[in-house]
Amino acid sequence: MEKMDKHNVFFFDFDGTLVDSRESLELVFKGAYNAVGVDVSPDYIVRLMRVQLQQGYKELNAPEDKIDIFASEIIRLLDDEEVLKKTKIFYDTIETLEGLYKAGKTLAIVTSNNRKHVGDVLRFLGIDEKLFSIVIGNQETKRHKPFPDPILKAIEELNVSREGVCYVGDGLDDMTSSVAAGIDPILLDRRREYDKESYSKIYSLKDLLD
Repeated sequence: MEKMDKHNVFFFDFDGTLVDSRESLELVFKGAYNAVGVDVSPDYIVRLMRVQLQQGYKELNAPEDKIDIFASEIIRLLDDEEVLKKTKIFYDTIETLEGLYKAGKTLAIVTSNNRKHVGDVLRFLGIDEKLFSIVIGNQETKRHKPFPDPILKAIEELNVSREGVCYVGDGLDDMTSSVAAGIDPILLDRRREYDKESYSKIYSLKDLLD
């Protein structure tokens, strides 16, 4: 279990970490891939949530000449009201964020999702945006996770030392990005999927609190 005394700055992944977006992203990915003639199974959606869009597209052997159509559909569907309504909040999110904030910690979101969509979801779910000093999305850097660029961008924008910074995420790309950026990785393993991984693990966001 991680204790919050060790870190002063907490970077959070968004989908699968702060919000349960599996149902909503299922609509997004199925719609976008259908637009380019590719069928994707619900079980594979979790995989697609945890890798770069380009990587998932390549893994599914989607047509290269239609990737612009795919990208446009992703953006369009993220703005769909039905997608927003299917996004849920995890039981431990609000308590943890407010607890860390009241303890004087700096909080930020570093995600491969669209920053506008993140803001829409926060407002829809009633999560106070003021809890976060910054949101880094997929348009703020050219390279995304597992590269360190988004985390390094957040560190630069906040002007903080890497010492005392951690990144909390539910996927291995989150951990790879953290290590490459030189900060502490914390793997959120709600479903006990990563028993063999040696990263520092928590099983609920509340494990971050004393």
